[in-house]
Amino acid sequence: MAVPVAASCVCVRLDKMFVLVFLCVCLIAKLCVSSEMVVTGAEKTCDALYRDGVQAYLEERWQDCIDNLEHALSSYRLLKQTTVNCRLTCHAAADETSPMGPKSVDDLQFFEKMIRKTLCLLKCNKHNPKDGLHGLPKSVLKEFEDLKPYEYLQLCYYQKNLLQKAASAVFTYLVNNPDNKVMQENLKFYSELPEVDMSEVVNFEARNYVSLYIHGAEAYQHEDYKSVISYIEESLEDYLRAEDECRAYCEGPFDQGWFPDFVSSIANHFTYCLKCKRRCPDKLNSLNGEKHQDLLASHYHFLQYAYYKVGNLRKACEAVASYLMFYPADETMMNNKEYYFKLPKVEKDFFTPREEAVEYVQRQEYELRLLDFIENEFSFKDGSENAIDINETESHM
Repeated sequence: MAVPVAASCVCVRLDKMFVLVFLCVCLIAKLCVSSEMVVTGAEKTCDALYRDGVQAYLEERWQDCIDNLEHALSSYRLLKQTTVNCRLTCHAAADETSPMGPKSVDDLQFFEKMIRKTLCLLKCNKHNPKDGLHGLPKSVLKEFEDLKPYEYLQLCYYQKNLLQKAASAVFTYLVNNPDNKVMQENLKFYSELPEVDMSEVVNFEARNYVSLYIHGAEAYQHEDYKSVISYIEESLEDYLRAEDECRAYCEGPFDQGWFPDFVSSIANHFTYCLKCKRRCPDKLNSLNGEKHQDLLASHYHFLQYAYYKVGNLRKACEAVASYLMFYPADETMMNNKEYYFKLPKVEKDFFTPREEAVEYVQRQEYELRLLDFIENEFSFKDGSENAIDINETESHM
C-alpha cells in the first residue's frame, strides 16, 4: 500500500529576477509636483510627503527623497489599515446585532444592517488619522496602489550607496508589476553588484503569511513536521486575514458617472466591489514574485502530510477533505484519502472539511456564478439607464 504523498516544495527564485539604475524620463514627467500643500513637520499629510519626496528626487536631494518617501509609505499603510479595520469591525458589529424586527419584511433586515454599518463607519472613520484614505487625491492613491514610490526610492537609495535597499525596492515594485521592463533590467543590474546579496533581497510590502509559508516549506524539507504544522497553520490564518482585509478595502467609494435609480445604484456599486474582491486572490498568491494559483489550497496539502507524520489522523483527514474542496478531482489527494481511509483508526467522519475551507469555497462559487450572470445578462445595446455598465464597474484597486 502506497504511503500518502506530501505537498510539493515551493522554491522561491530571487536570482531569476532583474534591473538598471535609472528611472525613465517619462516617469519623472508623469507626476506633476505642486506646492498646493504646504505643511511642515509631523503635520505633513501622506500626499504632501509623497510630493515632497518626488520634488527632492527631481532636485537630486537624495536623503530628503528617502526620508519623505519612506514616511509617505508608512503614512499610507497606516491610513489603509485604519480604513480596513473600521470596515471589518463594523461588519462584525452589525452581524452580531439582533434585528429590530422578528423577520425580514421588504428586505428591512438587510437595510437595517447596512444602516448600522454606516453609523459605525461614520463614528469609526472620525478617529482615523487625517481623514483616512478619503483625504488623498485619487491620482496619488493610485500611485501608492501601484507602488510607484519604490520606483523613485530605488534610485535615491542607489545614489546614497544603499545598494541592498535599492535592490529590495526594485524587487518590491516588481512583485506587484512583474512586466515592467525597466525595473527588470534594474534588478538584473543590482544582482550583478558584489555589494548586493540577492538572498537578502526582500519585499518591503510582503505580508506575514509569505515568510511563514516559506519557513513551513523549509521545515518540511528538514522533516520537522511539528514546525511545519505551526508555520503553515499560522500562515493559513494570516492569508485568510489578508484576503478579508483586501476585500474590505474594495468597499470604497465609486463614482457611477450617471444617476441611476435606487436599486440600480446598489447593484452597480455592488458589482464594482465584487469585481475588486475577486481580484484579491491573484494579489495574494505571490511568494516573493512567483505566482502560485493554488497557494491557499496548498496549505492543506502540507498540513495533511504533516499531521499524518505526527500521528494526528483526524487532522490529516480534515486537511485532505479541505484540499478536495478546492480540487475535488485531484488524483494525488484522492489516493491519499483512500490510503487514510484504510487505516484501522480512521473513521468516515474524519473526512470533514474544515469550516474556513467550506465557507471560502462556497463564497467563491457563489460569487463566480453571480459574476457570470452579470457578464451575460447585463449587456444592453439600447443604452437602457437601468443597465449595469460592466465596463464602468471595473476597479483599479
